[in-house]
This record gives sequence, structure tokens and C-alpha cells, in this order.
Amino acid sequence: MSVADSGLARIARRLDTIAIWSGRSACWLLLPMVLGLSYEVVARYLFNAPTIWAYDLTFMLYGSFFLLGAAFTLQRKGHVRTDSLYADWSPRAQAAVDLVCYFVIFLPFVGVLVFVGWGYFIKAYTTGETFVTSAWQPLTWPLKLALPLGGALLLVQGASEVLKCLHTIRTGDWPDRRHHSGVQA
Repeated sequence: MSVADSGLARIARRLDTIAIWSGRSACWLLLPMVLGLSYEVVARYLFNAPTIWAYDLTFMLYGSFFLLGAAFTLQRKGHVRTDSLYADWSPRAQAAVDLVCYFVIFLPFVGVLVFVGWGYFIKAYTTGETFVTSAWQPLTWPLKLALPLGGALLLVQGASEVLKCLHTIRTGDWPDRRHHSGVQA
């Protein structure tokens, strides 16, 4: 068994598949968003006939894309990070700092996102809430469902990242990576 094949690394890889699946699924939200925006531009500027739905569709789809793609972005190390000092640290030191940050900052924030987001979704769904700022007045619950769902996906990926940190603290090497800055092996 190689270092990269430890039990922690294997479980993390299995959890990573959820983020990869969700990211690949969420990316399809860009297609109707771009089509809706393109239709709006053509209708507005060529035919002087703006839509009442394109802006709402765009922010709902982009918000959902952002929330549902966050776990994939975390799995791919795509979130903003300041590496000026971190990049020169040993993998064990990087993992220790990451582990503390996951427990002190990430997990509480994402837990609140899931808990509060679920409440927003339930209220919107049960009351038939609509966006009152829009003439179209679409239902809000599909967008509000993305809050707890995106948070739950982030929790799963956060668990994977915690396992990778524990693996690295134990072995001294990041699993399945040349180094932790996101370059895949």
C-alpha cells in the first residue's frame, strides 16, 4: 500500500466524487443563463422589446451555479488563498493550518449556511414566496433550495479536505498531488 492509498486518502477520494459530480452538473446551469441573457440582448437592442424575466432568470441561475459549484471549486483548490508564506511551508505545516481553519472558520460557517438556508427554503416553499421586486414574480424556493444543498455539498467536501489534512499530518505528503497548491498528480 502506497502512502497515497491510506484509508483516509481513499475515503477522501470517494467523497471527492460527490463534489466532482455536483460541479459537472451545476455547470449546465450556465447554458440557460447564457441563452437567456443572449435573448434579452437581442430582444432589447435589436427589437426594442426587453423581457421581464431575463434578469431574474440570470441571477437565480448564477446564484444556484455559484452555490452548487462551491464544493467542486473547493475540491479543485480554486478558492482564493494567499500563498505568500503558505507555499514555502512543509506539507505537514500546511495541513495543520488548513485543519485548524476548517474547524474554526469553514465548518461553522457552512453549518450555519445549511441550517439558515434550510429555514429560508422551507419558508419560501410552504408559503409560495415570490420575488416581489420583479414584474415576473418567480417563485423563490428553487434558488433558496440551493443554499442548504450547496452548503451540504460543501460540508461533504470539507470532510474530504479534513481527511486529506489528517493523512498529510500522518504521512508528510498530500494525497494524489505533487503539492497542495492544486496541481493534480
